[in-house]
Amino acid sequence: MNQVLVFDIWGRYAHYKKIYATTSAVSYCIPTKTSIYGYLGAILGLSKEQNTYLKYFAPGKCQIALQVLRPIVMQRINTNLRAGLGRMKATDNRKPTTVEYIYQPKYRLYVSHDDDSIFRQLEQHLLAHTSVYTPTLGLAYLLSNFEYIGKHPYSTHSTNTVSIESIIPRQAFLAFDFTHSFDQQNEIIEQSQYALEMDVGRNVIKRDDILLDRKGQAIYAEVQAYQSVQMVDKLVNIILF
Repeated sequence: MNQVLVFDIWGRYAHYKKIYATTSAVSYCIPTKTSIYGYLGAILGLSKEQNTYLKYFAPGKCQIALQVLRPIVMQRINTNLRAGLGRMKATDNRKPTTVEYIYQPKYRLYVSHDDDSIFRQLEQHLLAHTSVYTPTLGLAYLLSNFEYIGKHPYSTHSTNTVSIESIIPRQAFLAFDFTHSFDQQNEIIEQSQYALEMDVGRNVIKRDDILLDRKGQAIYAEVQAYQSVQMVDKLVNIILF
């Protein structure tokens, strides 16, 4: 039986840098899939030395869906950045920069993995609310909490127009159901060049554009395929990618 681990992550602030710089003043409004790999690796205690943890998340091994639980609010805060690494000297100059953060974000993750050992270890950590390393929301000083919701079965369905609770990758999207979208006043955001997969050299090898509702509402759309997760009290439609 296909199953997913469902858990919520949140924090005071989050920042997920754009693709074109090692340090970016602007942020994606959701964590990239590659950053979620880092979050899972922190919980599991997978080694970052030579990016070893990424071997456990080779393309196709881990499937993730992400649901926005709080409306997306972006804040710009003046932050002193450093020009270099190492110990700060009294003569070193700081670089005041206006950095964009996601304010009080909360997301729900649905995670499946084809390695039963990794899946079970992650479940044990989530159940015990433990992590080997400190999970963060993009940057080292943006600490995150998490809460286990449960392990639930899911089934996969082909093309249909349904209410999707998770973000929608462009590769799965066909068309909006505009009647429902207008009725519930969806505020659709598109995040371009969203990182999906990364090799052990930290080279992003797969990207896509992502559609989501800024307020965290479901989106009625025709999609190529989707997954129905049987939660305790309801059936939730998501897209694992």
